Amino acid sequence: MTSSSSQPVKAVLGPTNTGKTHLAVERLTAHSSGMIGFPLRLLAREVYDRVVAIKGERQVALVTGEERIIPPDARYLLGTMEALPIERDVAFVGIDEAQLGADPERGHVFTDRLLRARGREETMILGSASIRGLVKNLIPEAEIITRPRFSTLSYAGTSKLSRLPKRSAIVAFSAEEVYAIAEMLRRFSGGAAVVMGALSPKTRNAQVAMFEAGEVDYLVATDAIGMGLNLDVQHVAFASLQKFDGRRLRRLTIAEMAQIAGRAGRHQQDGSFGTVGQPQGGFTPEEVAAIEGHHFPPLPSLFWRNPTPGFGSLDQLLADLAQPPTAPALRPAPEAVDIAVLKHLAGDMEVRARGGDFDAVQRLWDICGLPDFEQLGAEHHSRTVLKLWQWRTSGDGMIDPDWFARRLAKLNDVEGDIDQLASRIAAVRTLCFIAQRGDWIAGAAGWTEQTQALESRLSDALHAALAQRFVDRRLALLLRDAGQRNAALPVAVGPDGTVAVDGEAIGTLKGFQFKVDPVAKASDHRMLLAAAEKHLRAELARRASALAEGDDSALSLIAEPGAPPRLAWHGHAVATLAKGPTLVQPSVLVDPSLRRLEPVQVQAITERLHRFIAAQLARHAGPLAAMGEAAGDLFTPPRVRALLAALTDNSGMIGRAAVEDQLNALAADERPQLRKLGFTIGSLDIFHPTLLKPEAVRWRAALIAAQQGSPVPALPPHGAVLQKTGSHAGLTIAGFRRCATGWLRIDMAEKLARQAHAARMQASAPPTAPIAGSDDHHHDDHGAADETEGVAAAPPPGFVIDPALATSLGLDEETRRGLLGSFGFRSVGEPALQRWRWSGLRKPDKRPRRKQRRKGADAPRKGAANSDVRRPPVQQGKGKRRAPEQPRADKPRADPPRPPRADRPARRGASPNSPFAGLAALLAESRKDG
Repeated sequence: MTSSSSQPVKAVLGPTNTGKTHLAVERLTAHSSGMIGFPLRLLAREVYDRVVAIKGERQVALVTGEERIIPPDARYLLGTMEALPIERDVAFVGIDEAQLGADPERGHVFTDRLLRARGREETMILGSASIRGLVKNLIPEAEIITRPRFSTLSYAGTSKLSRLPKRSAIVAFSAEEVYAIAEMLRRFSGGAAVVMGALSPKTRNAQVAMFEAGEVDYLVATDAIGMGLNLDVQHVAFASLQKFDGRRLRRLTIAEMAQIAGRAGRHQQDGSFGTVGQPQGGFTPEEVAAIEGHHFPPLPSLFWRNPTPGFGSLDQLLADLAQPPTAPALRPAPEAVDIAVLKHLAGDMEVRARGGDFDAVQRLWDICGLPDFEQLGAEHHSRTVLKLWQWRTSGDGMIDPDWFARRLAKLNDVEGDIDQLASRIAAVRTLCFIAQRGDWIAGAAGWTEQTQALESRLSDALHAALAQRFVDRRLALLLRDAGQRNAALPVAVGPDGTVAVDGEAIGTLKGFQFKVDPVAKASDHRMLLAAAEKHLRAELARRASALAEGDDSALSLIAEPGAPPRLAWHGHAVATLAKGPTLVQPSVLVDPSLRRLEPVQVQAITERLHRFIAAQLARHAGPLAAMGEAAGDLFTPPRVRALLAALTDNSGMIGRAAVEDQLNALAADERPQLRKLGFTIGSLDIFHPTLLKPEAVRWRAALIAAQQGSPVPALPPHGAVLQKTGSHAGLTIAGFRRCATGWLRIDMAEKLARQAHAARMQASAPPTAPIAGSDDHHHDDHGAADETEGVAAAPPPGFVIDPALATSLGLDEETRRGLLGSFGFRSVGEPALQRWRWSGLRKPDKRPRRKQRRKGADAPRKGAANSDVRRPPVQQGKGKRRAPEQPRADKPRADPPRPPRADRPARRGASPNSPFAGLAALLAESRKDG
């Protein structure tokens, strides 16, 4: 469309909050058709929803770079300025934020719409008063209408971040600053919403909705909020007064300051602006006066670029785009991304070779209009543009769907941090832009649906990530309702112990111990603990009554290795066992979490826990309590009391060697008293079998740890008999005895001892009497032969102990021999014969030993000089003596052999497999020769 004096043009100018956009919507809907261009996709979507509510979905279209909703019968169109179809014939045209024609990056687009976009019946230009002179210069026929601000905007000075009033917006100009401020506000006030240009419209809408709903009291944003977003903001605080405009870091202009500050105070509500701290020295008095009075310096010019370049050749295109404007109020636009990409591709050999092809050049410039959503720079962005151009100028002229699908699948990931999600959304926006172009890719409608669905999912994930990082709803709730009002808030404790105040979880209550939610930051712990203490008093009192009046089924002992012994209620620790008057009377130290209760409640709980301990000891370790009572009974004989006291101190079992003297001192009528109590007086240990049961062992370990003030040792597994390794203390408490390479439970050791003694008694028993009526004459006739056979059948020394029991217990040969040795048995003869002899338990020699001075290595032993006969050498084995040497067969005996005694049975002959069998045969032969 072209400008004409017959087409009325109105320029509605003024500061923010003058109702300009509202007026434009009213005029749009008053006409039969029309369209309005906006600077932001988000703003276009907001107005689209308003017009849909008035005219219905079928009559309203939305056109942006990444989103197109165009019903067949649409008569009203809302969109971004770049996507606005100015060739469309409509009755009304609106151009919002026309002063952006002075923007270096996008200004030429706004200038072109200002000059060329016209409605049949009415054209309305909306913008700041700073563009008044340029409108009169460029569009002399335009009617200029100035609108005053509905509310007052005043300067509030500087403030600390923690002292900002509620419903404030804090403005920064980099993502790092925005994140840092939002993080600090989360600690101070429970969080903030975040609005940045890099966010998708859906994410920004969700963040704004959170602020508008009052879930958070603060909003942290970039200058994106200055572009027509209608927010319920009462105060705007600048965290910085300078920004990087793509080329340099510069101070904001007064117009930019006023555009952002004007977001404070909507409609008839006054607003204020100020700074956080003193950024770049703060506002100058001149700037404050200009913003408060809405007096801005006029814009000197607008940026312009040839909107209709020729495509006859690549050189012609570049030349037309570089054409300078003819009007004095216009100046050439700086090099935007699309021209930078075009110039970069102009050096490509393939592009240069087809530089004379009209269609190829036209399509190249068309694809150069693909926005660099990912902000990768002209060089990197040109690679994507070149690939798309190659597809567009070959084959069917369509982009490869497989490439598009791969790119889409690669971005289909909703995991990651804020920056990763924002980067994926930017990449998806590129695909959304491509999918909107039906002349670029086949099946555009299907691709559009997929790309928009992915953008929506990523936007939801980004919103959740922003809320998780920068919003603490429970803290905001507690801060808003601080003081006496907190007492009225409803409190609920879930089945899993989750504590929620007015629906917001603040932590978990396990037993009587409240733990702050683990995802809460350390800086919030103190406030959450204080809130819990205030809200949980009634619940804790109820639980205290349930513990004091409940039965034993809810209580239990916690005897975890490496931790002190504790008592638990419903699985949660409520007390710790400590040293008491006796082993079976430990002290009970209630958990610090119970000390918040009333003293009467704490006393009732303590007494209840003492009763529980007494009941459990009577049930599982009754003998331990019984021996303690007997040891303190004056009617018990003194010697028995002394022995019982030693047993009690050792938790019901003790090595026999430690109390051997006391045991021997017992009178004949006193020993049965021990057996009456159920004690086993074994070869090595004195113990009670009941105290070896698993639950009794656990309680004994807990009592010993409490009495010693040490952690509970690691106990062996339930039912274990032999252990190769383990905690020395734990194995001792569980009733295990060290034996060679392992540990054996003392009742099993006693069982082996009794088996060995049974074998000894059986070997020492007299043989069975001869059968009556035997032939005595036959015995007399063959006396010499019988004598020979008796010598030959002499039994080997010692007796046999069946190893089957030891094997069933898992004992190896070394352990078995060591254990039998500790019982007082010694191996005799050849080890392979497994013969044993009873030598009795050795008593420790208590006499002091004298140190003998060695007179020399060759000094004879005492008594050796007076003896002509050497004693047989002693074997090197511990506790073993060498058997006397047998007389040689070829040496005559000095004395004749003694005749056999009539009162003794005949000797049995040696086994044929014994080494003595050959010796017996030689002796028999020598007697025959004699």
